[in-house]
Amino acid sequence: MQKYRPKTALAEISDRLLRAAAAAAAGIAWFIYLWGLCLPALTAGAALGAMLWLCVRQFSKQATRKREKQMRQMIGGELAIERLLLESPRKAAFQCALWLAPRYPLEMHKAVEWSVIGLLDGQKTCIRLIACHHSQKITAQQVVECAREARERQMEQTLLCLTAEASADALSYAASFKPPIKIIQRSELIELAGYAHPATDEDLRSIGRQKRTRHSAQEWLAVVLDASRARRYLCYGAGLGTLALFTGSRYYPIPAVVCLGLYAACRLRKLNRRRRWTD
Repeated sequence: MQKYRPKTALAEISDRLLRAAAAAAAGIAWFIYLWGLCLPALTAGAALGAMLWLCVRQFSKQATRKREKQMRQMIGGELAIERLLLESPRKAAFQCALWLAPRYPLEMHKAVEWSVIGLLDGQKTCIRLIACHHSQKITAQQVVECAREARERQMEQTLLCLTAEASADALSYAASFKPPIKIIQRSELIELAGYAHPATDEDLRSIGRQKRTRHSAQEWLAVVLDASRARRYLCYGAGLGTLALFTGSRYYPIPAVVCLGLYAACRLRKLNRRRRWTD
């Protein structure tokens, strides 16, 4: 769940300041272009920048609500799959069939161990579940066992739901089997489970409480130089450098150099890690 944790307070504040500065700079630059460098141009440009910033803020609110809904579904889907691993085989298969119902409306007849049998589009269909931890790979042998069960039950089609990633051999065997086995990948299963079980506020608070406290300088350095922050450092450095060129101020180059230096350090750290892995 690390990827779902929110930004730090410093990152949120710096993003807002950068957006406000960009809007103000765009408005001032436009009126300086029209009227030249004068006080009316600066005031009118500041007003235009404030209007642009308010428009961007309103759009951001709508986009944030949409992203929050999607994020709740993704988090809820992952949590639902984690709970699914602890259920009994028959109950887990039945729950999986219920998640698939909006997209694959199976007319369920009976639930057996790890499977639900019924009719889909007039064909005898089996929804089969392979429940593994996401750190494991679904092997071709597991798919072979599912195909054997489907053939013994004389299924016309099989939907194989996976809670972990499948190996290339497993996917190849499923596609070559007659009739072909349709694979419901972990990502699709998370999406379908999230529609039925979006994350609640309590789930989000629980994830937030899991945030680990960092004590050593090495842990903080790993966070600061994380590869995901490199693009942000580059944008900040380029923006501050541009402001330094336009304004001639002696204050902007210092944070610009710091941001560009952090960007370079992130890239070097990522490159060194790749070299260690290859060695």
